[in-house]
Amino acid sequence: MKIIGKFTIKNTTITNLKPLRNNFKNKNNKFSAQGIFKENKVKIYQVFDKKQGKLREFISKHKKLSKYFPKLISYNDQYVVEEWIQGKTLRETNVKSKMNYLITEKIKEIINEMWSVKYEKKVFDYINFIHNRVKKPNNFDLSNVPIRINHNDLSLDNIITTPNGLKIIDNEFLGCSTGLLLNVKNSCIDENYNYQDFISEKDLDRLWDIRKEWSKTENTYSKKIKFFFKTLLKKI
Repeated sequence: MKIIGKFTIKNTTITNLKPLRNNFKNKNNKFSAQGIFKENKVKIYQVFDKKQGKLREFISKHKKLSKYFPKLISYNDQYVVEEWIQGKTLRETNVKSKMNYLITEKIKEIINEMWSVKYEKKVFDYINFIHNRVKKPNNFDLSNVPIRINHNDLSLDNIITTPNGLKIIDNEFLGCSTGLLLNVKNSCIDENYNYQDFISEKDLDRLWDIRKEWSKTENTYSKKIKFFFKTLLKKI
């Protein structure tokens, strides 16, 4: 695994940088790595919107929301550094029956916490993002959808169980936008939820189809990146 030297953000120097997978570019072609800060493992990632760092700072200082997120180490207009969270994801725990119900309720609680918090600025329009990635116009009327803080990828793979409760990881898509509509479907929880106040079931299904199409595109891009690096390594 390739290791590079130092990376400094606002007087915070991260050392021993390593790629999370095969290289320092993730499947969205953004920089993503692990490193060391004050002898502790951290994650550093490149943002999609320069306002994401400010939003991440807001969450880190919020009494209720902060408990669900990794500790923020540093940020600027391009990158965010946060503590590394170790543990099993909810998908890896493969919980069933009563425990599955309790986790569903906990995820709803997290979503409700994010939706209940007011944040003044719109940050990272996720729905426009996925439309642009599949090269389709966004023709949805979302004028009735409130702008709220949302993770935009709150799947079972991105929620980790820790001794201090559930923690949300992979915060690259964090935003404050209409993307809250897809949080419910993406989290694999009961879909009979309060999105009905904002959009019809038919339109939500159509919007989810765009999300699935983008996901296929994303996976195809990721496979191309992996193939490129495997081919490159064979030539070295």
